[in-house]
Amino acid sequence: MQKKVYWSIGFTLLFGGLLAGCGPLGSSGMVKQLQNFSQTLHTYQSTALMTVNGVGASQQYYVETWYEAPDHYRIALGNDNKEISQIIVHNEKGTYLITPSAKKVIRFQGNWAEQQGQLYLYQTILKDIVATNPLHYRTEKESITFDWKPADVSPYAAVEQLSMDRKSFFPQSLVFLDKQQKPVLSIRYTSFKKGVTFRPSAFSSEQTTTLKPLEWPVNMSQQGFGVIEPSWIPARDTLQDESEQNGVVFIRYNGAEPFTIIENRPKSGAIDLGSGELLTLNGLPAIWTGNGATHQLYWINQNVEYTMTSKMKRSDFLHVAISTVDSGGK
Repeated sequence: MQKKVYWSIGFTLLFGGLLAGCGPLGSSGMVKQLQNFSQTLHTYQSTALMTVNGVGASQQYYVETWYEAPDHYRIALGNDNKEISQIIVHNEKGTYLITPSAKKVIRFQGNWAEQQGQLYLYQTILKDIVATNPLHYRTEKESITFDWKPADVSPYAAVEQLSMDRKSFFPQSLVFLDKQQKPVLSIRYTSFKKGVTFRPSAFSSEQTTTLKPLEWPVNMSQQGFGVIEPSWIPARDTLQDESEQNGVVFIRYNGAEPFTIIENRPKSGAIDLGSGELLTLNGLPAIWTGNGATHQLYWINQNVEYTMTSKMKRSDFLHVAISTVDSGGK
């Protein structure tokens, strides 16, 4: 009888220890492993396919990321054929958003990698996970999956989910889920290499055409694109008027949160916006600028350049802008 009591006590202690390993102690150990791995990411190169699920349709993008510690990176976005439409470059001179086909370069200052880089930069994703408390993750035979609340990447995303290889800690997929647990945006990694050696000019804003740029048809670059209206606007806003001058479209909205959208074909040249912040419109880069109450949001999609101006809050800015991605010219 006494032996049974000892066996029962021993089993209880063992089972309790296993539970503890799945709780805070297990989370603490995982955080330590992620921190150690992140410290080894001095350089890396990744390729991925990004799928954005819009209203009634989805779009797919090719994404290639180069990173060199502490803060140099080059992110190329293109189509399924790896034809590049936009490039984000950061070096000691600032951050650049480049449209190779139009030879347009926009320079601005900002700490995007620290604030919004979790969409493309793996070390920033790891930083977000490590900072999550409590840390939720589950392990499978060959992978580890983490779930946490995302930063201000999309007004639609409620949960961010990363799956990584259990042995190497290399990324496998990144998914943003809405409140109904449906994927809004997903990134499937097709390759990841660390310890890469880059040429000295890899992160220069002038050397951004290593990959084949997306060449828009001549007739598409020259012809009009109609009027591309957002499919979502604030509840108390209404369309005031639309006009066109020399190929530039102006769309004005009145109401509680009035705003204006200017649309045109991108033109070559260099622009310095000074201070700014790089945001993402469900995967597409956008630049947020402005002082005081009035701000501007700038982005390019399907060879159309947009500039939106308003005093509305940033979440509404993003909501309106994202809804143009799903729209077509009329």
